[in-house]
Amino acid sequence: MSVILGLWVSPMRRRESITLVGGGAAAWPLTTHAQQPDLKVRRVGLLTASPPTSSMLNAFRDGMREHGYIEGRNLSVVVRWPHGSFDQDPGIEAELVSDNVDVIVAWTTPAVIAARRATATIPIVMVSVGDPVGSGFIASLARPGGNVTGVSNIAADLSAKLIELFVELVPGMKRIGVVRNLDNPNVILQLQETEEAIRKLNMQVQVVDARTPDEFERAFARLSAESVNGVVLLANAAVIKHSQRIAEIAQALQLPTAFQRRENVEAGGLLSYGANLNDQFRQAAFYVDRILKGAKPAELPVEQPNKFELVINLKTARALGLKIPQTLLVAADEVIE
Repeated sequence: MSVILGLWVSPMRRRESITLVGGGAAAWPLTTHAQQPDLKVRRVGLLTASPPTSSMLNAFRDGMREHGYIEGRNLSVVVRWPHGSFDQDPGIEAELVSDNVDVIVAWTTPAVIAARRATATIPIVMVSVGDPVGSGFIASLARPGGNVTGVSNIAADLSAKLIELFVELVPGMKRIGVVRNLDNPNVILQLQETEEAIRKLNMQVQVVDARTPDEFERAFARLSAESVNGVVLLANAAVIKHSQRIAEIAQALQLPTAFQRRENVEAGGLLSYGANLNDQFRQAAFYVDRILKGAKPAELPVEQPNKFELVINLKTARALGLKIPQTLLVAADEVIE
């Protein structure tokens, strides 16, 4: 058997899942400054492309608690993710629907696609989706229409800014490797913006694909053989899931890395610039609360990140023989020692 977050999970169960009912709730006070909803137990499904981190789950729990929902009292959260990709593990989204959840919170584009495939009636709150309009999830940011709303990761200049910061940190850069995961349809837009930003700086780009530890190892080996000066990993759930292994591979090959997610820098990556995922999960709780109180997803405007954070790993920089410019140290929201 295996134990996840203190709960028993049968080894015969093919799909990985967690049912969070009262996990840690005993340590929480039963009062809140938010207006109390009724004591009917609301069921919220959390569908993710890979196992969510404890900080993501805690951010969502905290957000729900701020609105008066406490696990074990008036809230049940069911968390599910596929073994591999949603295509490799079909039906997991239908299982979540069969659990009679009131709302589905879906993290990443593939999760939203899976959730919409399973239901056209249960409200879906998306988290960190790069192009919800282009993906066909919503009609517009102001009036989504349908059963999907939530938090977008739209930022027209995000890729350009990330490349700009990366080049400033790694002097003499002429060739940049880019790692993508084709399981995530949003990678197309990310790649276009990243390639454009690299070429505007008159640098070359080498693109490789990876989604598993072995594939990341082969991808980095190929990029090293191609003499790239640094590697940008496009945002997707697999990059966070395998953050530790990615950092180990990059450091072994002495390759600087850049990401959109701080979780990768905390694991040993060099630099990240992007929206804070924990903040977005907390924002998702706001949408869930509104929906549980009767609001229609079609009429709840989609929010975009209003703050992007720069995180630099000083220890990794030293291991790579890089000196961080004072301008970046001053600009950084966090420097990890």
